[in-house]
Formats: sequence, C-alpha cells, structure tokens
Amino acid sequence: MRKRNEGKKIARGAAWMGAMAMGLALSFATAEAKTKVLLFFDTEDFTCDRSNDAIRDIANILTEEKVVGHFNMVGLLCEELVRLRRMDVLDSLKGHAIGTQTYGHSLHPAICELSDREDFGEAYRAVLAQEAEAIGMIRAATATDRVIFQDPPGNSWSYVSFYAYADLGVKFVCGGGFTDRPLTSKGAYGAGGIVRRNNVALGLWYCNCYQIPYSSMFGLEGFLPREGYKPPDVKKILDDSAGRDLISFYMHPHMAVKTKHWDGINYKRKNLVEWGKWIPAPDRPAEDTKVFYDRLRSFIRTIKADSRFELIDLRDFEKTLKPRVEITRADIPAIRRALGKRFSAVDLPKSWSVSDCFQASVRFLRGDKAFRPGKSWGFLDRPKGVKEKTVVLASDLKDAAARLNTDYFLPPEIEVGGKKIGPADFLFAALEAIETGSGAVCVEPRDQLGSFEEVPSLEMVDIKGGWVIHADTFEDRYCSERLKLQLWTLRIE
Repeated sequence: MRKRNEGKKIARGAAWMGAMAMGLALSFATAEAKTKVLLFFDTEDFTCDRSNDAIRDIANILTEEKVVGHFNMVGLLCEELVRLRRMDVLDSLKGHAIGTQTYGHSLHPAICELSDREDFGEAYRAVLAQEAEAIGMIRAATATDRVIFQDPPGNSWSYVSFYAYADLGVKFVCGGGFTDRPLTSKGAYGAGGIVRRNNVALGLWYCNCYQIPYSSMFGLEGFLPREGYKPPDVKKILDDSAGRDLISFYMHPHMAVKTKHWDGINYKRKNLVEWGKWIPAPDRPAEDTKVFYDRLRSFIRTIKADSRFELIDLRDFEKTLKPRVEITRADIPAIRRALGKRFSAVDLPKSWSVSDCFQASVRFLRGDKAFRPGKSWGFLDRPKGVKEKTVVLASDLKDAAARLNTDYFLPPEIEVGGKKIGPADFLFAALEAIETGSGAVCVEPRDQLGSFEEVPSLEMVDIKGGWVIHADTFEDRYCSERLKLQLWTLRIE
C-alpha cells in the first residue's frame, strides 16, 4: 500500500508575510494602462470527493463568464479524479489554464522536507523525479499539453524545486510570498513581483522562473459567508487594485464546500491517517456555497465591466516574454557602472542577472567575444570576500577563469594567484580588467551577495516557521538559507 498524505497553505503568510505584504503597492501606471488580473485556484484536496464538486462548479462559472481560471492541480488529486471517473470535473477544466501544485501538497515528505538536504544533487534528483511524475499525472488527467506554472503549497519556496521546475519547462512560479514587494517611499517599485525602474514595469525572475505573487490584499474566500460576516466592499477592493501593474486573486475551491482545510485535519505535522482512510473536513451549508458562487460570479462580472482591468491568461502572457540577449564586450562598461551603482540585477542596457554577468566575465577572460545567457546559478554556501585591499593580476584572473565551472552553483571563494577572493571580488576585478586592459586590479572588501532591494522579504524568509503542515522533523537546515543564496539569479525584465 502506498503511503500518502498532504496539507494546506493554511497560513500563506506566516507572521512575517503580513509585514511584508502590506498590500500590493500602487505603481506609476499611466491612465491608459490596464491592470492585469489573474484568477488562481489552488486545487488540492484529494481526500474528499465533495471538494471535486466545487472544482467543477467554479470552473463552469468561469467558462460561462468567458474568463480563464488558473487551476494549480495536485498530482495525486488528478489521479483520484481519474480513479473516481469524475469526467464532469475534468471536462469543466477544458479551456482553463492548468498548472501544478506539486505531487502531494501536504503529504509528507512535503516538498521542502524533500529538499532540505546538504547534497543538492541528491535533493534535486528526488524533487525532479517526484514533480515530473506529478506533471505527468496532471497532463494525463486534464489533457493539458504543457504545464507552465506552479504554486508552492503554503510557504514551500524550495530553491531545489525552482531549479527542477525550470528544467521541466515550468516558466512561472505563482504565490511566492518573498516576491510580494510593497511600494517604497520613493515610488521606485510597483506591485509584488513587478519591479519598476525609470517608470517602466518589469517582471521578476528568480531561480530561472518568472515569479508571480498572489495578492495579499484580498482573497476570493473573503466572499464566503460566516458568523458576523460583513460583505467585502468590492468597489474599494477594485479601486485599491486599479493602477497596479498586476494583481492576482486566489482561493481554494474546496473551501466553497468545506469549512476547514483538508490537510490540517489529515496531514498536520505528519501523515495522520492511512492512505485512503481520510477524515473529511466539515461540509459547508449548501446555501452558503450558493451565496459564494453568486458573489464570485458578480465579482468577475464587475471586473470585466471595469475598463481599468484586463483579465489575462498566463499561456498568452508567456508569449510576451522576451528572448535572452547576449552580452558582448561592448556591454562591459555599462554593466560595470550598473553593478557599481546597485549590486543587483542589471536591466540597462539589457536584462541580465548578476550570475549572467559573472558567467560573461569568465567567458571574456577566456577570450570569448560574446556570451548568450542561459541558466543562472546562485550559491550553496555563503560567499566570502577579502578582508583587506588585495591586488590581483589580470593574468591570474584569466588562469582562474580557465578553471571555473559556470554550469553549476558558483563557488563561495575563488583562488586567484594563490590568494582566495570572493565571487563578487572576482566579478568586479574581471570587469575592470576587461574594460581597462589593466594588468593588475586592486580588490577592496565588499558585500559578496548583493542587494535585496527588489526582494526585501527574502531576507526574512523562515520556511520552517511559516506553514503549520511542515513536519516537526523538518529542520530547515538548508531551504531558507539557500533560497536567499540564489540572489544572483534575480533578473528583472
């Protein structure tokens, strides 16, 4: 008998997320620009067939209103839908965008539990195999040709899974709380996951995936009736949303028919029940479900009728993503200036991560004239830089470049002419040597990782403390720290 279990994104924002979220920030969008709206549905309850009715009903409402919903499906749920012959549910999903929410959601080991290993290769192989199986389950059940988006359960922002998903062709990671970026007092940035520089809206990439946050301002479950309930002020919600670059509203379909999350009952801290012998969450009164459906339909119609908004489909949005642009030696002065001003992703003259710039500098030291970026890499260990001014020779930089492997995680230290310097030290020294032709470069102590300005919440990430489903045995020895160490993969488009 297969052991399976799972859980919920009950606390999509741990306490820290509330401070980080503060509502998605207003941007400097022009009066003509429409706010892009995405509708997400975290479709995950494989423990109770009644929850499947809600998937069907919600999908049908969207179809009738001629809008696309984004359904993040759990692999095991898709397997259950096939086993139960719920063709009514699967048929209702036709025309909608189908993504993944992992193989088992809250089934232990959950994805961060599976990822929390010192040996990245071991963690990667385990996650890749599991999530490839999940995507296969989803495609087989829904007849989806490609799965291009994913939603982490709870706060399961596994750096391992991001690399794995990118290799599996998953372009978008949705719901990542660390990308939920409030507007600064200077007005430099827009809605979470959307960075603004020079009044231009730019998307955010991390670990080679385009990051799309869920709105922390309003969740669709706010339309569910409850004791002491006061209906949400839809006008205020939309007025607060208008003018942003992008806004996403999400819910869990099972909550339309249940009063509690399924995984908190069956999978909190461990697999509490035997596979197939699940404890069903309490049913919601049918009249409350109907009220919710009516309010959801009304909300969708209100958005459609409001000229300030545009409901979009990630499958179409994918087509707007720009191809990667090569870095040439002629770009080095601009890159050097940009990194000197802000040690972070470069968006002028083109869109490049710090990792891209590092890889390019290595190639140029080897004699290449151009470099076309592919996969960006961060670190597995915190980088260490020089403690005092250090002179390195250009010839030694070239020798070190010849030895460096840029097709894997970057080294925390690099030996140059018998001296150990940090990766940022190497990058800035290489850029100077390439631009100026100098035979020797003075390296000064500097921050090796760079600025978290675009993703300030990333510095506060505490995966272990952010989701009630995580097992007590989950130590988070590597997940939170290594998620931060991928900062060099940050790219803004």
